Amino acid sequence: MTPRFAHPHPADILRKRSLKFTAMKHSLSPKDLASALGVSESSLKRWADEGLIQVTRTAGGHRRISIAEAIRYIRQSGLPVVDPQALGVADLSELGAEQLSRPNASDQALVDAIMEGKAELARGLVLSMYITGRSVAEICDGPLTRAMHAVGDLWRHSQAGILIEHRATDICAQSLHQLRGILPVPAEKAPVATGGTPAGDPYMLTSLMAATALAGEGWREENLGADVPLDLVVEASARHQASLVWVSVCTDKLQEDVASKMRQLAPKLKEQGAALAVGGRMLPPRPALESDNIHIMASMSELTAFARGLRKPDA
Repeated sequence: MTPRFAHPHPADILRKRSLKFTAMKHSLSPKDLASALGVSESSLKRWADEGLIQVTRTAGGHRRISIAEAIRYIRQSGLPVVDPQALGVADLSELGAEQLSRPNASDQALVDAIMEGKAELARGLVLSMYITGRSVAEICDGPLTRAMHAVGDLWRHSQAGILIEHRATDICAQSLHQLRGILPVPAEKAPVATGGTPAGDPYMLTSLMAATALAGEGWREENLGADVPLDLVVEASARHQASLVWVSVCTDKLQEDVASKMRQLAPKLKEQGAALAVGGRMLPPRPALESDNIHIMASMSELTAFARGLRKPDA
């Protein structure tokens, strides 16, 4: 459930940085989306009238399509994006139509962009992967984790590697926040998930991955971030009436009783109706975590599969 970071990343470094995003349209006209897909505007309007694309109306009666809805339709229909710029997402302007037609073609390009500090390109590549049909969990488990594995080893060779790793973590965080902004809004009755990393664990990226992956599955997520006392996780779960709580352990510098605290946490969450999903490269050994309400996750894909199993049919 976590990439292997070689060097601990202080949480306050990212808290002090402002994420710099380029402009993104909030909605498109039928003409905009038709241009992006290479179809006629009349076809777009017909699909909207048939209920295939959800639209809103301006005060003047003109159709408008939210970015999230446009991307939902592109993913569902499988139609290729022939004009990325027409979607109004500036970070996609760096890409060609070819990169938005082959979902697996950009993996190495994303790894390279992250390692070279090309934030705009990295954000665009992450968006393109999602638009062309890959799940958030697949993106996290695949190229984002590959990139962080690569940069995580650099600090072994020089001090400059630490700075590259910090920069790469920031770019990954930017990409995930940008991706979160185009996901469909969860239903009002959607289940809630909350979680973070325990006290003493400064990694924020894995918790952000978990939150974004669950949001991609339609959950309402409450990301508590890094360095959170586990007692507060119980309080947050109760406050948000969570059905799922995640905890990721990514550093070996935690107190030795983290497994004991998780075992104490599990029955309290069960009483609240919440399942506890745990993961991370520094997770205590399985025998130390034996509990009927502790579920060990090896990846974001496994976390989202587990989350799907928790959902009620009408949720």
